[in-house]
Amino acid sequence: MPTLRTLDRDVAKQHPENVFESPLEIVNEVLLTKGEKLATLERWRSSVLGQLDASIEGMPTRGYSNRQLVVLEAIEEAKYRLNSQEQETD
Repeated sequence: MPTLRTLDRDVAKQHPENVFESPLEIVNEVLLTKGEKLATLERWRSSVLGQLDASIEGMPTRGYSNRQLVVLEAIEEAKYRLNSQEQETD
C-alpha cells in the first residue's frame, strides 16, 4: 500500500532547497501545478545565483560553488522536462 505524504506547499515553493533533494524532484511532484513548479524552480535558481554573486563579492563559500553549478544545471533540466511534458500532451 502506498504511503501518504504531506507537502507544506508554501515552504516547498518559497524554500525548495529545504524540501527537495534535487530540482528534478519537482518535475514529478503531484501536489504542485506546472506553473507552481516553474515558479519554484525559478525561485531556486535566483537563490543560487544570489549565493554565487555573494561569493564573487568575497564572502566565504566553503566550496559550495561547484554544488551550486550542479544545482543550476539540474534546474534547467527540470524546466526542460516540464516544458517537454506539455508538448507531449498537445
